Amino acid sequence: MSAPLPNEGTVAERIRVVRNHLAPAELAVAKVILENYPTGGLVPIVQLATAAEVSAPTVLRLVSKLGFDGYGAFHETLRAEIHQRIFSPVDAYPDSKRQPAAETPAARAQAAYVDCIRSTFSHLDVKELKAAVSALADVARPVVVMGGRISAILATQLATYLSMLRKDVTHIASDGTERISALVDLKPRTVVVLFDFRHYQQSTLDWGLEAAKRRAHLILVTDQFLSPLASHATTLLTSSTKGLEPFDSMAGGFVLTELLISEVARALGSPARKRLGEFLALQQADEQGSPG
Repeated sequence: MSAPLPNEGTVAERIRVVRNHLAPAELAVAKVILENYPTGGLVPIVQLATAAEVSAPTVLRLVSKLGFDGYGAFHETLRAEIHQRIFSPVDAYPDSKRQPAAETPAARAQAAYVDCIRSTFSHLDVKELKAAVSALADVARPVVVMGGRISAILATQLATYLSMLRKDVTHIASDGTERISALVDLKPRTVVVLFDFRHYQQSTLDWGLEAAKRRAHLILVTDQFLSPLASHATTLLTSSTKGLEPFDSMAGGFVLTELLISEVARALGSPARKRLGEFLALQQADEQGSPG
């Protein structure tokens, strides 16, 4: 099978598309780029080659496989990503005067969110998804879920539904003392799901680094620009944040989270189905005021 030739997306997304088709020396270059992403690639070609312990032509072969015409185009994309990383909703605030009269709000939204979901799934690594599902479906392993200030909504969704399907699922807030107690209890077999989206909350980054040091299985769900935690993750899943101005969209994150939930339910099978039925029966009884 010939290697795919990506022609869109961030450099990180392009690397993930082609990485299973790269030679070992090319993989070494990709690793150097991702270890300090996105600035890791913004160095002279000889410096990048030296850091990866390969030749300059190897670097150029990788750049070509990523869909760039040359090292200059590669650098141009990385610089644009750095600018996007420091994006502010104020700078992207919608201007009603610039909206085409013939374009309806619904049409703009449809185009934006279709593109968001398409981009999310086109850059989804099947092996990473399978690894995440396998870890989350192992009921012998406790699960801890946490998000940042905005992505906390995704963490809440995942933890809520996982707890209906399996035991030992803990959702913790991104601030407060429970973050510390959760770290104390982390073991190497603990599965941690961390949501970290631009602008990458420092407290979330610090917590994730400590979880990695404690050898927990770290499933990182991040955006197309990659959280600084990406190089420390055991499993890495990304979603697009393309949407309507002025804020980043969580639509891609929601569809990816719902995919995770569905695949975990499929992997757990009949025991989870039985647990879900019991959960819903108790929930209904509780809502009717007659627990048990």
